[in-house]
Amino acid sequence: MSQTDTATGGIELAHVSKTFGVNRVLHDISYTFAPGTVTGVLGENGAGKSTLFKILAGIYEPDRGAELRVNGSPVSLPLSPTGSADLGFAFVHQDLGLAGSLSVMENVFAGAMLTRFGLIDWKSQAKKVRELLGELGVDVDPRRPVEELTQAEKAVVAIARAVYARGRSSSSLLVLDEPTANLTGAERDRLFEAMRAAAKQGTAIAFCTHRLEEVLQVTDSVMVLRDGHLVMSAPTSTVADEKELARHILGRELESHFPDRESHVRADAPPVIEVSRLAGAGVAELSFDIRPGEIVGLTGLAGAGHDDVPDLLLGSLASSGGTIRLQGAAVKPSSPTAATAAGIAILPADRKRRSGIMTASIAENMTMVSLDRFVRGGLIRAKAERTDVLAGMQTFDVRPMGDPDRELATLSGGNQQKVLIAKWAARSGVKVLVLHEPTQGVDVGAKRTILEHVARMASEGTAILMVSSEHEELSHLCDRVLVMRHGTLRRELRDAGARDITEQCYVAA
Repeated sequence: MSQTDTATGGIELAHVSKTFGVNRVLHDISYTFAPGTVTGVLGENGAGKSTLFKILAGIYEPDRGAELRVNGSPVSLPLSPTGSADLGFAFVHQDLGLAGSLSVMENVFAGAMLTRFGLIDWKSQAKKVRELLGELGVDVDPRRPVEELTQAEKAVVAIARAVYARGRSSSSLLVLDEPTANLTGAERDRLFEAMRAAAKQGTAIAFCTHRLEEVLQVTDSVMVLRDGHLVMSAPTSTVADEKELARHILGRELESHFPDRESHVRADAPPVIEVSRLAGAGVAELSFDIRPGEIVGLTGLAGAGHDDVPDLLLGSLASSGGTIRLQGAAVKPSSPTAATAAGIAILPADRKRRSGIMTASIAENMTMVSLDRFVRGGLIRAKAERTDVLAGMQTFDVRPMGDPDRELATLSGGNQQKVLIAKWAARSGVKVLVLHEPTQGVDVGAKRTILEHVARMASEGTAILMVSSEHEELSHLCDRVLVMRHGTLRRELRDAGARDITEQCYVAA
């Protein structure tokens, strides 16, 4: 199956398969990434997208019989990382991989700076970088440290570095892996403009995302992988809507991306948590409360301060003022351990570095905050722990099933997140659960499962603070949504208002 009958040149893959041991994870993939076009690459976590692109990056060796042609010329497989780069294959990952303390031009031309008489020609270098970024629609000072840029500007710098690596005029293939995960709507639009500009120069762009609305907005064609098979390949203009994409991704109908939720919050119930005039980091002053079983959303544009609230509540960021009361008693968490002991649990946005231990097993991650349940006489009752973990994996639909000894790092992003939510669901004494971007980088099927469990935990009386940039998610799940701007609370949406959140709400706040 190929992208289009009329495609010429570009990156042509034929009969690409990959087997690990006895497990085949890619099955006879044939596809053409056409020059000058943007292809949306979709699939659940674990569908085979990463494996396919690791073959093109020279990290994995495909099974025998795989073929690759670049602009009509056959290329021998397997590739090496150097060979991949020489072909003009470039990759931008979600974390962007930029050096924040270095300047824009040092990042864009790392290892390939323009020289004159053996010295770096900083003036010519700055002029060249400004021209390159201008072609992608961004005007920033080439000497400016990357850490001072907006997220959208950082993403464009990462694209510029990938496209123009080794001084080439453009890449033949640019793979973007979840580049919009941390961007607001306006920032996404700016990144999309840069993507289109790169495509106009003849680059074939593979855009990997779980946000289906973005696929319909920015791509020319769509390919969908499911269980290692290419199950859909079509021009985007022929796709009816997000539901059609979700059906191909999941192999079944998904009536809604979000669970139905009936709130039972009592207005007269005393708050579980009361935050008064909290200040610190990017928060100037914030007050709110959450009642038992209530889900309160917290959001805003990038830099509004909402992203610092979880760490202020956790004690990993020092507060400069304000009070926190849990069930009427004043608390002042000085560390994450102290916050957990007081009854505040948090699922950080960066699950790989802060939420789970990637090299530990599913079982170790799932029971690390509730291990005392299995200790008798100073010894861990391993059988009881395993039984409990297997039940948790079943409840939270953690796949693959039945292997609690498997390393967390080997799971897809969605299944990692299920494990980490199950960890807190198993701990007694959690009064408040703070979720920071709980579905970031999670596919459409896993997203619904995760949100279903969030709704269930609320129905059991847990007070939940959901800090998120996903306005649709907030509108479907939350009882109230708090919108921050410039470090303060500017707007509170309740009832019907909380069901109709758009990004205009952020701007109007």
